[in-house]
Amino acid sequence: MNPVAKRISCLLLCLGLVFVLSQREPTPAGAQGQTKLVLAFYYAWYNPGSFGPGKTPFQPPQPYSSSDAGTIQRQVNEARSAGIDGFVQSWYGPSEPYTNGNFQTLLNIASASGFKAAIDFEPAALYSSHDERAAALRSLLDTHANHPAYLRVDGKPVIFFWANWLYSVDEWAYIRSIADPNHTSIWIAEGGNYQYLAVFDGMHLYNIAWSANPAGINAGGAANTRAAAATYGSYKYWVGTAMPGFDDRLLGRGDASVYRDRAGGAYFQNSFAGAAASSPDMLIITSFNEWPEGSNIEPSVEFGNFYLDLSAQMSATYKAGGIPAPPPLPAPTEGPPPTDGPSPTPVPTNTPGPTATPLPTEPPTATPTPIASPTPDFNGRIYYTAIPGDSFMAISDRFQVPLADIYQLNNLTADSVLLVGQTLLLGYGPTPAPTSPPAGAFSFGVTTSPTPANVRPDGAVIYIVKEGETLLGLSDRLQVALEDLLQMNALTTDSVLLAGQVLIIGYQPAPDASGGSVDLPQPTASPTPIFAPTLSPTLAPPTLPPPTVASATELANVPAVFASATPAPPAGQTTTTDDPLALPMLAGGLLLLLAAAGIGVYLLRQR
Repeated sequence: MNPVAKRISCLLLCLGLVFVLSQREPTPAGAQGQTKLVLAFYYAWYNPGSFGPGKTPFQPPQPYSSSDAGTIQRQVNEARSAGIDGFVQSWYGPSEPYTNGNFQTLLNIASASGFKAAIDFEPAALYSSHDERAAALRSLLDTHANHPAYLRVDGKPVIFFWANWLYSVDEWAYIRSIADPNHTSIWIAEGGNYQYLAVFDGMHLYNIAWSANPAGINAGGAANTRAAAATYGSYKYWVGTAMPGFDDRLLGRGDASVYRDRAGGAYFQNSFAGAAASSPDMLIITSFNEWPEGSNIEPSVEFGNFYLDLSAQMSATYKAGGIPAPPPLPAPTEGPPPTDGPSPTPVPTNTPGPTATPLPTEPPTATPTPIASPTPDFNGRIYYTAIPGDSFMAISDRFQVPLADIYQLNNLTADSVLLVGQTLLLGYGPTPAPTSPPAGAFSFGVTTSPTPANVRPDGAVIYIVKEGETLLGLSDRLQVALEDLLQMNALTTDSVLLAGQVLIIGYQPAPDASGGSVDLPQPTASPTPIFAPTLSPTLAPPTLPPPTVASATELANVPAVFASATPAPPAGQTTTTDDPLALPMLAGGLLLLLAAAGIGVYLLRQR
């Protein structure tokens, strides 16, 4: 073969190679959402006095402080062992040092442990306007959300919201227009009103324990969220919910209280299976450590590590692409209401885990005698007497009273010295006033603007009477109707005020200090059909069952809307190609074409 023929053959070979590469099928992009992440709601506002009979239905092996870095490290390690990928922590905003500081510590520990953390924003906590709420969220996106351990999905930081239903869809549209106008983050709303998806990017249900059919609740939530994607023309994330049980009867919520027996782990297994069957973008457990509401899976005296081990097995099955097969749920039963005041053993009547062959649990460590929580006196004032080793900072941390409030309430400064035996006023507790605020008692004059130092946990705004003050004079100066003053404090027109007496002068709506959701919808007919996945029931053995995957028959009974792990894109949304080799191959093809052209010119010149 002569040199010219060889050059022509080489040219044809190169052109053929370019053609073959150009015909290579593009790699399809990964589905939006569908992360297989398992998360858990997490709370960082405890001190040793937060636990005990009459306060929490179950008890930790040892009371702890949420600001202790060693405690946070232990909790992260336990969560990882349970198959949990990240915590979603309640957050009061950048100006509240306790939850904000503890979240920063959580991020740093999570980063070193391969763990993730996100915020559950409490919009009613410390804000008086939507501009303040927007500023807090903007601050979050500018600071914590840039931390390498902050949870991201599809490249965006995720923010959960609690009690978003306190404000309208239009109000949230205003907040987002300031905080995140370009939708650079993923906002997950809470509750059963899917109209919020006009502003938010996804939906979750914090509490499903009011339902004896957790699988159906998850299925309905998923169907409504997926339908909203077509309505609003953008992808909407569904977060399925799993719960071990619930018991908030010690919180004094009256008729709003919810009790759900754990049934030896059966409710946790059923709710987890229902969440997994709904093809969620994320799955979240309510909760890791919501102790006052009795939904914790953190190790306890009553259950040991049982719920952590159960979570680990179900999470492994779910992440492998299966659906944990749950045992049947027993008929709903209601436990006895808690007694008034502390009781020696305020544990509800559910069975604390397996009984025939208990799981090996960590031996409970010696529990030190917790420091008694101060109780209000007859006027509602809460005092504490300093003991050896105390400091203002330690007392602030132990009783969750801001340091500035301790100084203000006791006429002290940062230079003051704390003495052993010194009595400190920490705040105000309940008094024998009526429990429900009277009509018209929600407005305050300029001189009575509520501050953290004069707002009780139940939202009552109090005032300490000074020498010589009268009911009529206070009514006029504080701009509170005399009739309201009398009703709120169980007084009459003949009552005489004493210096130091505590009066309720109004009520301020306040979020539940223990976190969680009080948005407990009752099952109602929905325009979107709710399909409960049909899973073959199995009898619960006395010990933890080995990980099981639903059979082909069981999977066939799951509604078609959940059958695919890759949901179809919403109307108008196209599937994009995300092939890391596409650009290099295109560049190479262009270079080959240029080389071929050069060879052709050279051959023509040789003739």
